[in-house]
Formats: sequence, structure tokens, C-alpha cells
Amino acid sequence: MKSLINEWQKTFAEKIKEQYGIEISQEKISIEFPQKVQFGDATTNVAFVVAKTISRNPAEVALKLSSIELKNVAKIEVKGPYINFYLDRKKTLQYLYSEKKAEEIKEKIIVEHTNINPNKAAHIGHLRNAVLGDTLVRALKFLGFEVEVQNYIDDTGVQVADVAVGFEKMLHYDLKRVKEEASKEKPFDIVCWEVYAKTQKWYEENPDNLKFRYETLHLIERGGNETAAIASFIAESMVVCHLKTMLRLSIKYDLLPFESDVLKSGFFEECFSLLKEKKCVECVPSECDDKLKGCWVMRLKDNKEFEGLTEADKVIVRSNGTVTYLGKDLAYQMWKLGVLKKDFSYKVFEKAPYEIYRTAPSESLREKWQFGKGSKVYNVIDVRQSYLQKVIKEGLKLLGFYKEADSSIHFSYEMVALSSKFVKEEIAQGKIAPIDESDLKKPFIEMSGRKGLGFIADHLLDALIDCAKKEIKEREEGISQEELSERAAVIASAALKYYILKFSRNQVVAFDLKSAVSFEGETGPYIQYAAVRAENILRKAKEKGEEIPDICEQNIQKYFEFLDNDGWGIVSFLLRFPFVVEKAASNLELNIIAKYLFEISQMFHNYYHIAPVLQESDERKKKARLLFVALFSKRFKEILNEVVGIDVPQRM
Repeated sequence: MKSLINEWQKTFAEKIKEQYGIEISQEKISIEFPQKVQFGDATTNVAFVVAKTISRNPAEVALKLSSIELKNVAKIEVKGPYINFYLDRKKTLQYLYSEKKAEEIKEKIIVEHTNINPNKAAHIGHLRNAVLGDTLVRALKFLGFEVEVQNYIDDTGVQVADVAVGFEKMLHYDLKRVKEEASKEKPFDIVCWEVYAKTQKWYEENPDNLKFRYETLHLIERGGNETAAIASFIAESMVVCHLKTMLRLSIKYDLLPFESDVLKSGFFEECFSLLKEKKCVECVPSECDDKLKGCWVMRLKDNKEFEGLTEADKVIVRSNGTVTYLGKDLAYQMWKLGVLKKDFSYKVFEKAPYEIYRTAPSESLREKWQFGKGSKVYNVIDVRQSYLQKVIKEGLKLLGFYKEADSSIHFSYEMVALSSKFVKEEIAQGKIAPIDESDLKKPFIEMSGRKGLGFIADHLLDALIDCAKKEIKEREEGISQEELSERAAVIASAALKYYILKFSRNQVVAFDLKSAVSFEGETGPYIQYAAVRAENILRKAKEKGEEIPDICEQNIQKYFEFLDNDGWGIVSFLLRFPFVVEKAASNLELNIIAKYLFEISQMFHNYYHIAPVLQESDERKKKARLLFVALFSKRFKEILNEVVGIDVPQRM
């Protein structure tokens, strides 16, 4: 459909030049889609653009341009200044039937998402990042881009160190005992969730215990000791847990870059050398009174982008010689964009539930695999990291990488919090420890791993599966346990994905379990049911001995002139999908895709009631409707699977 519209724009540009002697670029010739089919399958307001240029009445211009001939358009109507197109239905249906995937764009895009600290179980907030990131990846692939998916693993940070401290210093476990704990029935990511929260209380009870955090961080960085081995085991075990959790939602990655490998591979040294060479950083003299004395800082206080900030200067290297998050993230961003000379080595991450590569500091499969060097990089990180992302972008500019700075895109989104009502219910059931009463008076409560306050992702998926099983058993007696489990998992995944996608990214999601597990109204199961309903119609037709026309050019020619306007309206809506995806990806508003899926599902459910297929007495109309239902089922299932990763069960 996109290629067809490009042809229309080109034809309009030629017609305008011939009619009025002026040149208007194709990009300025807007083609839109009316909400209702009676206003055409497509429309343009190009008459306004021309009229403004030549100082004429837009309605008069529209009338003159309406004599144009457009490919696959059967009729053109003018409504004031608007030119409306009505497609040749047979030709368009053939196009939809034979529609090929988007032409591959020779441009590699890197999307980095999920990035959970490898110290505890994933929670609902992490799921928002992963679902948004995965949907962006799928949308870009649908549009023809080559996409590399990275999940950055901060295995040297404070969070991992704190869990290591909890096991080693608070619980007095050695590496063997930690591994034994991981082999027990209780999931190890839940164990680490609890240890992390208890360690924070242990620090609060005796602030002197904080010394173990800093000792542990140094031991991890040094490597080759028991503490570093415990931390490494914790981090890698958590990564495996996270991969398994995300796989339940059909979310996968191509590469796991480990922060320890960023440090060991000399990325920061090359980055730091460039920063000093370009005079982007300076060392604050250790003998001065500045609180940043001894630190290497990026001076930004005189930069217009950072005007008014009291602490605009950013530390790259602390006075004790350790590198800050900013320093490591800038070096990593430069590698992703291909402006660092250094590269990682790579090896298979053997513990993963599917084949995936991780970075490695020593020589490995570098010749076989080429990661990084993206022409554009999307970092999916919540809005609270906006300032850091802005500084990284500015760092690239200071180094002279202006094009790369423009290609660094922060896909920000608001946090997921817990509704106060939900927290009260969880406290009452003993699932969450009591919290301050003043917090419970707020409309929502921010999650905190340090306090152990959150809703674990696997627990949410399990709750959704239980809810789905209950719904299925009420509708279908005698279903086998295997089929019940498989179908419930597919429905639960759709429910959760759609729940996350339907919110605007700038909207705080106040999580409530009852809303998430709802299967009525604007939900994933409602959308799945549109596809299931279409398949049910086809199945019942076969059971009645009806011959379902094959989706082929001959049958489209034979039957589609008998398709009613309501059926055609859904076909017309299907044709718009590539533009919906393009708009959603370019604006980073993926709820546009969710809204589209809900609208087309509503349209099909309504069609089911107003245009009975199997009860139709006119044989030609019945065949046309069966052919339409078959075409809808095929395309809609492809859309759900390819762009949002939602599968469709055989029955609901």
C-alpha cells in the first residue's frame, strides 16, 4: 500500500506541475485515511498547499485536480477543498492478497532495551521496558529495517555488590553455599530479591556495614577472588532468570553486552583519551576547595542546553579513579554507533534458554559475528534517565560526532507504580510488608527494590494464567490439562502485552492486578477473540460442508463485487496498517498500534453480528463473505504475531 501511495503522490506532483506550472515535493502531498468509508478510502488536502502557493480558492483547485487518474482508484470525489479516493475493490483485494513484506532497508538500527540490574527478579516495571522495546523492534523490522537487539547487563554495579554482601557478609555464605541455594526449589531470583531487601535494612540498622559494599565493589573490579566469583554467579544466574521470564512473552535478544567486558576491553580508556584530546574534560585540582576536586569532569555549565542547572558539570572519573555510569555509558554508546576503534569478542551465552551471544574480553568468535556499528541507536530507558541520556548526546557533540549524536535516540517512558488500592490488598494478604500510612494516602506508590516493594513479573504472569484457566474451564468442560495450560499461557501473554501497550508512554501506569487480568473490553483477549471468531466461522462452514473459496486472484475476481460495504470497510482498514506502524515508530507512541488493533477487532465483532455469514441465503454473497473472513483471519493473525508478538489460540 505504501508503494501505491507513493505513486499517487508522484502522479499528483506531475499533475500540479502540468496544471499550474509549480513544483511541489511528494512529501508535501499528504494522503490521509477517513474514519468512515463513505468519505472515501483515502483523501488528500493537497488543494490547500497549491491554493496557498498560487493564491487561489482551495475548492476550485481541488475540482481541477480531480480529473487526475490514479492507479487502483475507481472513483474520485471532491468535497469542498478535499479530494477523496474510492479504491477499485478487486484490484485492491488482489494487492492485499499478494502483499509482500516491506523492502529491506540497508540501514542497521540497534535497539537496547530491558537492561534489568542482575541482582533480583524482574518486576512489572521491567516488563514495560521490555514490551515497549520488543514492540519497537518488531515495528522497525516490519518496516524493513535490519534491527539488532541488545540487553545491557550491569554486572559490576552497586546492586549486584549488595546481594553479594548480603550472602557473604550478612548470611556468611561462601560460593558453594550460594550455589546450593540456587539449586533449591525456590526460584533463585526470588531468593536474591529477598536478600537484596534484607541487605538494605542491614545497612540501615548499622551504617558501618556500608564499608562492605565498597570493599565488594573493589573486589569485583579486581576479579580473581571469592567475592568476585559470588558476584559473577549471581549476575549470570539472574540474567538466565530474566531471559526465561521475557521468553514467556516471546521477547528475545541478539546480544548481551556485559559491563565488566566494557571495562576489560579498554573501551573507556579509548573514550577517555578522546575526551582529553578534544579538551572535553578537565581534572579539578586536588588542592582546591571544590567538592569535585580530584575528579575528571565534563564542563557543561556554560552550555546553553544545560543553562540554569546548579550542578551541570558531570563527573566522568571520580577522585578515587573509578569510572562513573556516565563514563561507561558514553563509551558503550560510541561503540554501538561504530566510532570506537576497539571491539568486543563474543561467545555463546551457554546458560540461556535459546541461542544468544554475550560479549567477552578475550578472543572468541569475532570473525563470525559483527555486532554494533548502528546507523541509529534507540535506548529504551525510563524518563528518570532523561538527563543522563541528554549528557551522553552532548558528549558525542563535544567529541565532534554530530551525526552520531542526532542518531542517538532516547525512547523514554513513564514509570509503572503500584496503585494504593492494590498495595493495601497485598498488605492485608501478607504479601507485602506494611509501609508508611502517609504513602498509602497517595494515588500510587513507586516501586522500590530496596524495600522489596513491587510485583514480580513471573507472579503476574502466573496470576494471569490462573485467571485464563478459570475462564476457559467455565466455557469448556473436559479440556485436557496440557491444552488448558498451553491456551491459558497464550491468552495471558496477550493480556499482559496489550495492557502495557495501550498506555501512552508519557503516562504513569498505576498498576492494579484486577485491571491487568481483565479479559473484557479493551484487552488482549478481546483482540485475540476477533481472530478466533474468524477461524470459528471458517471451521463451522467446513463442518456444514460449505466450500470455502481459496484466497487467490481468480476467487477475488469472482466474488468480491458481492462483498458488502461493512466488509469492505474492514479491508480498507487493514490496508492502513503499514502507515499505522510507521506513525507509531516515528513518534515512539506504540499505543497507536494498540488502538488500531482494538478498533479493527471492534469492527470485525460488529460485522459478525450485522452480516451473518453462514445464514446468508444469497450464495454469491455467502462466498464473498467467506473469502473475506479467510483473508481477514490470515492477515490479522500475521499482524498480531509479527508486530506485537501475540499468538492466537485455536479456541478462547
